Amino acid sequence: MEERQGATTDEPARSDGRSAGWPGRSLWFAAPLAEEEERRPPLTRQRVVAQALAIIAQDGVEALTMRSLAARLGVVPGALYRHVRNKEQLQDLVLDGVLAEVDDNVDPALPWTGQLTMLARRLRAVLEDHPGVAGLLQRRDPLGPHSLVLAEAFLAPLHAAGFADHQAGLAYFLLVDYTIGVAVATSHTSVNEQRVRDPATRSQLHEFFRTLPAERFPTLAALGEHVWLDNRDERFTTGLDVLIDGLDRTRPAPSRRP
Repeated sequence: MEERQGATTDEPARSDGRSAGWPGRSLWFAAPLAEEEERRPPLTRQRVVAQALAIIAQDGVEALTMRSLAARLGVVPGALYRHVRNKEQLQDLVLDGVLAEVDDNVDPALPWTGQLTMLARRLRAVLEDHPGVAGLLQRRDPLGPHSLVLAEAFLAPLHAAGFADHQAGLAYFLLVDYTIGVAVATSHTSVNEQRVRDPATRSQLHEFFRTLPAERFPTLAALGEHVWLDNRDERFTTGLDVLIDGLDRTRPAPSRRP
């Protein structure tokens, strides 16, 4: 039988990856499957929590659902339940991960007032680094390991300062609630904060107050431009000082500082 031309193995390949006369795609020019498909990173609890935090920062607490998180991760919602039991546990893990960033180490030689001021400032800074998480703290009672460490750090100076048990617990929640409230109110998504942070809008707002009828709003017309300012740091510091000074006045007399 006459040998068919072009059927030898050393036949030159065409530019499309096929040999001349070869009906199918050449094995030698087929890309491996692993190179054709992008491999996804494995789904872990750490990755689930990180993407949940990203959703909160971008779209707010309301946007975080198991369905929206699964879509962001490119998986079916059922895959998430291998790493978290439900949405509530997911929120708790997010909170505990964020609160782990708060440095709870304070110099015990500092006055109790200084220790609490430092802790409150650190807590506020971390919450502002993670927009939306402060709002989540208003919904969930943080009881994770890092949350408990932070609570211990706040309570220890109060207890050492001589506050009675009930007073120490009350003071703790006053300080934490105040700090969380400021973080929520002065977040970048707050409409009021967006107004006062923009110089042009702030200027228009001040002009609006100056044009109010003085016979109806005399004080607001005079002081409005001194109220609506981009001074969130000053507001937080002043309020914290007033709060701690008030707590100091309620302590038992023998433990008061001079």
